[in-house]
Amino acid sequence: MASIDVIGAEVFLEGHAALAGLSLNIADGEAVAILGPSGCGKTTLLRAIAGLQPLHGGSIAYDGVDVTQTEPAERGVGMVFQNYALYPHMQSQG
Repeated sequence: MASIDVIGAEVFLEGHAALAGLSLNIADGEAVAILGPSGCGKTTLLRAIAGLQPLHGGSIAYDGVDVTQTEPAERGVGMVFQNYALYPHMQSQG
């Protein structure tokens, strides 16, 4: 696991600030819960950390290395969505 630093993250969606100057430090091995009402930016933050949502301002670093411009596939980060998003027509059978 690595430390994650979000510094002054800004994301605008449909003309509105989804993240406005958000900063967060998660130490190596630390567990963090992100809580808040619908629409407050939780998913946007997680998508930005994973590289799925580009920042309009600020930066993201893993272990002190800036990954803001790094492609999602090169970040080594996984994200599990609350709802199935890729293959809703398929089922898992054992």
